[in-house]
Amino acid sequence: MASRQFLAPRLRPRTCAALVLAAAALLPRAAAASGAAFEGTIRVPRTAEAPLGWTAAGCTLRAVSLRNYPSAEDISRARRENPEDKSWVWWDFHVENRSASPCEIRVSVDVYDRAGRIVKSSDRTDTVDEHRMDDDIRVSTRMRTLDIVDSPKAHLRAEIGRKN
Repeated sequence: MASRQFLAPRLRPRTCAALVLAAAALLPRAAAASGAAFEGTIRVPRTAEAPLGWTAAGCTLRAVSLRNYPSAEDISRARRENPEDKSWVWWDFHVENRSASPCEIRVSVDVYDRAGRIVKSSDRTDTVDEHRMDDDIRVSTRMRTLDIVDSPKAHLRAEIGRKN
């Protein structure tokens, strides 16, 4: 009996870890099975829209643009006085739904520095109503002003599917 009690605690953490890893491995497959998955790396769209054209189930992620990008004055002040200054930057994903039923879209943004490290990640899931031709999904990021200014690229992911 004593040896059984001794072995059980040693096996439980390993078993739990294995179950957690197995479940985590299945999550992306389950999400992708419910809709279509897209991803791509873009230059940070500082002044214009970056076209995407990702379509599934009658819904389209047309493009993404930045809102509230730091001004030249904010950038200069951050470089001179406060390199830790933070800015709210919103990633506006321009979407449409041409179908007769609502769709659900999950978008994720990873912002990279010049060395290829992720400096900010954020995501959001939202519903786009049927026959909605001009809508936005906004992903908020509060990050160091100099990180967004100096970032060369962002990696975007999206899952588009019918709303359950």
